Amino acid sequence: MSAIVFRNFNCYYKNKKQYIKVLSNINFEVTEGEFLVVIGESGSGKSTLLKACLGLADYFDGELFVDGEPIESIDLKSGKFAYVRQDIALYPNFTVYENIAFPLRIMKTSQAEVDRRVKEIADIIGMSLFLTRKPRQLSGGQQQRVAIGRALIKNPTFIFFDEPFSNVDPTLRAGFRKLIKDIHKQYNSTIVFVTHDIDEAFSLAERIVVLEEGCITEIGAPKELRVNGKSDLIRTYLRKPLIEQRVDE
Repeated sequence: MSAIVFRNFNCYYKNKKQYIKVLSNINFEVTEGEFLVVIGESGSGKSTLLKACLGLADYFDGELFVDGEPIESIDLKSGKFAYVRQDIALYPNFTVYENIAFPLRIMKTSQAEVDRRVKEIADIIGMSLFLTRKPRQLSGGQQQRVAIGRALIKNPTFIFFDEPFSNVDPTLRAGFRKLIKDIHKQYNSTIVFVTHDIDEAFSLAERIVVLEEGCITEIGAPKELRVNGKSDLIRTYLRKPLIEQRVDE
């Protein structure tokens, strides 16, 4: 079953009196429970594509369906959607516990259920020993774990990641990739993950969408693209030594 469907989708941004096309003739589907990675250079439109899935595109035409509903009717406040951005945006005066729990507070969840869910999520993200600390007392990597935990707390059907590891120390990224893959296996959420890091894309994805100048130039499984990849991004990758295997291999 398709969880996300793009049909002849175009997206624009307004620059003074002009509309500049950012995405052009996007046609593809994301299968329910799939881990899809969108990769492209800066300015290729990958973050715009992700935001479109969240109903955050101001100007577009064509069709986009998420969970069987047209994008115009999406309710971001429902528990089905989680969005992890590059900027971590934790509440500085909240403890780790309260940052993770915040979406449940908004939903007026009982204290017993909040306690249960926060404990469960803290165990998954490796932050059980830091629940009473505030963001300023954490490393950048720990703050990103808290942001991921806050996204998971509602047990979402869809999780959208917009370059979440760009500000994480390179030595920690392998651990984060494993964390994200473990989360995908445990929750079976549909994940759309945006990155400019091609090693990250090949190590995480079940399928990869390659964007260049707002157009899809390739789409396929990592093994397929290793054999048949033709875009400049994929060709560049194939000229490099294979320095790491997929994190689940």
